[in-house]
Amino acid sequence: MEVIDRSYHKKTGELQQFTVIDNTGQPQLVKATPENVLLYDPEDKLPFSNGLQGLLDGEEAIKFSDDPEVIISQTTNNKCFLVRVDGRTVETTPSQSSRVLESIKQAALDGSVQGLIELHEHVVAKQVHRSVINALMQTFNESERLTKTGDGWLVDDFYLVNWEASLYTAHNDPDENDYRRAGSQVTETDGSFEFVQLRLNREIDPVTVTIDGDEYQLTEREMMFLAKIKWLLGRRSYHPDTSFWTWTDQYAAVDQITGEPTSDGSDDTDDAYDSVHSSGFDGPAL
Repeated sequence: MEVIDRSYHKKTGELQQFTVIDNTGQPQLVKATPENVLLYDPEDKLPFSNGLQGLLDGEEAIKFSDDPEVIISQTTNNKCFLVRVDGRTVETTPSQSSRVLESIKQAALDGSVQGLIELHEHVVAKQVHRSVINALMQTFNESERLTKTGDGWLVDDFYLVNWEASLYTAHNDPDENDYRRAGSQVTETDGSFEFVQLRLNREIDPVTVTIDGDEYQLTEREMMFLAKIKWLLGRRSYHPDTSFWTWTDQYAAVDQITGEPTSDGSDDTDDAYDSVHSSGFDGPAL
């Protein structure tokens, strides 16, 4: 597509929008989002031919740096990316897509990979080792009630344990502020509250699992993730508040009254770890 016009912010000089001629010969006004800049290269500044269409279409990986080695590719989910730094690959979540695209834009236009490195460090520090966790899904007796998503695991299609081992409902956005009510006053809070806050009631003993012949020692965050999944699968037994679960389970794939699953569940993700042989997991008590 040909770019025929560009509009800039009067004070900052930043590109705001541009006009392209599409494949039918018609003009289209396009906002200068990081994704659109990477797709259209409106100022002809990208060191790649045809922008980064191949990367954003999931057809190719791009190496942005050799030292440290920084490589980016997209997953089958167009809002999730693989970020590889010095041999270690992590996967971002859908909520991080804007940050990923801004960091890719910075790397492509300015040659700085610092944003991508900081994002990689954040994922390593804050999230579970996803490939290990996903390989353990099959060890749960009721694995048919579990579904992998870009954000984490869903239990009964409604309760989400995300990759940071926090527990939310499927449609809650942890990046948005929550609200607290005190009497007649409702105030906005700075953080996000989990749907149910769970804490370990004892010291965590190290657990080592064997996956396809290789041993992995689970971190405290990974233990918490798996323990919360176990708790959710047996939530009516662990927290016998019938009224509470009768109300919340109206949104889940279970019978609202009995709590019994109403569907056999499915996992639509293409995951290379689904078929490995792994040892079982018996999560810590909560």
